[in-house]
Amino acid sequence: MFLKIIKDGDLDLNDELREIGRRIVEKCKGLPLALKTIGCLLRTKSSISDWKSILESDIWELPKEATEIIPSLFLSYCYLPSHLKKCFSYCALFPKNYEFVKKLILLWMTQNCL
Repeated sequence: MFLKIIKDGDLDLNDELREIGRRIVEKCKGLPLALKTIGCLLRTKSSISDWKSILESDIWELPKEATEIIPSLFLSYCYLPSHLKKCFSYCALFPKNYEFVKKLILLWMTQNCL
């Protein structure tokens, strides 16, 4: 996740990105889903300022009472394109643990989300 591929195929490990990445990993508190989500988000970000903005986001500091969402998942949602956020908003229509896959896909299709 912290590797940068150079033209000739060699890998360059940027020390600053590595340190920022380690600090982000600590904020994920060992949760595999959180690590995977943030890793996928950071893979698309190549600048140190992008990584720092994720590391320094206020979302990490939200009290647990304010939200039941893991901060890393909330951060990844914030960086989603608007058309994908629209898809996720449909999930709120269904109660927790509802098996909605087929109905949700039909809703997405009617709104041209897919």
